[in-house]
Amino acid sequence: MVRPVQNESLDAALGYLALGWTPIPAAARSKRPLILWRPYQERSPTEAELRDWFRKWPGANVLIVTGARSGLIVLDIDPAHGGAESLSELEARHGALPRTIEAETGGGGRHIYFAHPGGEVRNRTGMAPGLDLRADGGVIVAPPSIHPSGRPYLWRKGHSPEETGLAPLPDWLLVPRFGGDERTGHPLSHWRELVREGVEAGRRNATLASFTGHLLWHGVDTDVIMELMLAWNRTRCRPPLSDDEVIRTVRSIEQTHRRHQDDDSR
Repeated sequence: MVRPVQNESLDAALGYLALGWTPIPAAARSKRPLILWRPYQERSPTEAELRDWFRKWPGANVLIVTGARSGLIVLDIDPAHGGAESLSELEARHGALPRTIEAETGGGGRHIYFAHPGGEVRNRTGMAPGLDLRADGGVIVAPPSIHPSGRPYLWRKGHSPEETGLAPLPDWLLVPRFGGDERTGHPLSHWRELVREGVEAGRRNATLASFTGHLLWHGVDTDVIMELMLAWNRTRCRPPLSDDEVIRTVRSIEQTHRRHQDDDSR
């Protein structure tokens, strides 16, 4: 008797579809979609479409379209760019994140899943060093995908969709829909106060990252941003960071911003 060939990606995608999520295929060891995925921000694929895709590309990674379509917001934590430290700082100010669905990425990071609160929630790139929020118009790589390093994405033990449910998105991660800057989640008064007052040790890196992301979303040239952030750090941070550290932070947020713009244009 010939046994059918197991296709873990297809099995996972079908499971995600059953949860009401919107899975699509990506190139092997990549997050590059293999289909034109914008239509799937408006509708979920059919089971037949999933079977066709993953039979055509049996080694494909699995992406999940985030936002209202899937009812998901995902916090992407990249420890290589300071994400663990940024999250610790935010939790110290706002309280620990609630128990929810969580995946371990093949690159050593974390994807923390929350229920979409309704309305429009935009992606937030570089909300702090190493932290992105994937929301309406975004995608996230899901288990059992393989990272470019060759390591798999895995559900954290006790935090898989079979073991726990989605927690509500904490208010302090929610991008305001009214009365503020929708791209960055802060009213104009917040930025004006930062420009005038500056920040102290413990908030410098995260604030530089947020400031950089705010300016990038408003189309400010990167060279201009660099000069502004260097000057602001020297005159308003207490004590100032080194110029090299400011440059690294701005470049990191610029690269992340460009990467997500490329993803969203596909």
